[in-house]
Amino acid sequence: MTRDELAAFDDAVLADAADDNDVSVDRLAALVRTHQSNVRDLPGVEDIVYEWRNYFHQDPLVGRTEGAYYLALPDHVWEEFVEDMGIEGAERAALLAVHDRQARTAEPAAGVDAARLDGDAALVLTRP
Repeated sequence: MTRDELAAFDDAVLADAADDNDVSVDRLAALVRTHQSNVRDLPGVEDIVYEWRNYFHQDPLVGRTEGAYYLALPDHVWEEFVEDMGIEGAERAALLAVHDRQARTAEPAAGVDAARLDGDAALVLTRP
């Protein structure tokens, strides 16, 4: 089954995060696609959301829709992802910003508890 890696991200949110961080929309879209793929392809992990829900002391799942999971994760999780992707600076900031903004934008439909996003890093994961 083919998944649209950008399905959980609104075009306007993507454009705003790119613009605010001086990264092209095309480059940010490519980063989002790569990140989504990397999360899904973690070695030895069948369902990363299930794994994170069992691993972390506080359940990181803060909302969901048919198309996406909305998670609040410790910062170190993001550090591992951006390091693996080899990005820093503006690209790193844009990638984290698009996830945070999308989670906050999706709040009503997904039931996201925005207060949880204030203490942890948002991660939006497109559902298969």
